[in-house]
Amino acid sequence: MGAVAAVAVLTLTGCGALRPGTAVEVGDERITTSRVDEVTTDFCRAIEPQLEQQAESIQNSFLRSYVAGTLALRTAAEQLAEEHGVEADSEDYLNAVSELRRGLQTVPEEVREAVIEIETASAYVEAVQLAVGEAVLEGGGDDEEIAAAGREEFDAWITKQDVQFDPSLNTEIKDGAFTISDQAVSFAVSERAKAGSAEQPNAVAARQLTIAQRCGR
Repeated sequence: MGAVAAVAVLTLTGCGALRPGTAVEVGDERITTSRVDEVTTDFCRAIEPQLEQQAESIQNSFLRSYVAGTLALRTAAEQLAEEHGVEADSEDYLNAVSELRRGLQTVPEEVREAVIEIETASAYVEAVQLAVGEAVLEGGGDDEEIAAAGREEFDAWITKQDVQFDPSLNTEIKDGAFTISDQAVSFAVSERAKAGSAEQPNAVAARQLTIAQRCGR
């Protein structure tokens, strides 16, 4: 699972209580607990054969938090794109989706969309940033300047929003990293944070759980 690429600095303090059945609130959007559970279950079904082949396991709690954080960042990008009237139509993103679809032919059809939504989230966020950057610069600037402008807009949007995670997810976006605190791992959401962050769940701890509590062997 790739780290979700975005630029975000957010402190989740001083927020009001979430509505019942809410996993994450991002700006004007609400990601329900049932939605997170559904995507997590489908994603686990898709990757479980590979995990079993490698004799690996992932804690369901970790996977659920990872899915919630990924959906939150993707939802933020969707809202930013809507505000600027742009779409994630970069060649890299469209190719990533097409390539992944081709690679999922052996995966049950009913779970493919969940995999695509999660696995292409990084490319989607980057595509939105590029489109927003181009809009902000009104077609001026080189590729690097456009990308920087888009990241800045995304960063500003995230910072001003009231983003809240259900406490049970132990997840936050803070200091440039998507962090699942109870597993002591970080998913970098800025280039400078990537180098120093872990990207793997605790496989040893996962194998000590019951089958119902883990994905994989």
